[in-house]
Amino acid sequence: MRHARVAWLIAAAAFGSACDPVHDDAVSALGGETPGVPQGPLHRAGQPCAECHDGAFGDPPAFSLAGTLYLDATGLTPVSGAIVILQDANGVTSPPMTTNEVGNFFWTPDQFTPTYPVQVNSVTVGVVAVAMHSHIGGNGSCAGCHVDPPGPDSPGHVYFNAPPGMTP
Repeated sequence: MRHARVAWLIAAAAFGSACDPVHDDAVSALGGETPGVPQGPLHRAGQPCAECHDGAFGDPPAFSLAGTLYLDATGLTPVSGAIVILQDANGVTSPPMTTNEVGNFFWTPDQFTPTYPVQVNSVTVGVVAVAMHSHIGGNGSCAGCHVDPPGPDSPGHVYFNAPPGMTP
């Protein structure tokens, strides 16, 4: 009988810790899936991936860091095939990650678990490589800070800032 109560308390604690109304509201605010785009690596481009992929009980697989890369600041043309490399506060460099056809990229904790803050070491498209000049403070979703429209609270979506005269 005592073992049954202990098991019930453990199960209740695990279930209760998964019920976070703030998290639930943030996930609900994302809205539904785009019609015709199944859940998977191509869905929800430009949205804050770690809202759902946070590793919490019952969620999809965790991402340690994830985002979507667009071609420029004014459009939503995704960049496919870009190579993204990060470096964490301890100098640990991520394995290279390639953006998929909708511009999404992500690392799972078994691939890279950074110590924040993190720097974008490089984003390479073809022969052009650029780096992000500010740090990533601790939000595993690029879209946690990079939201549209650009303004005082956001630089806008993540885009490939090619040097003048160079196009990827």
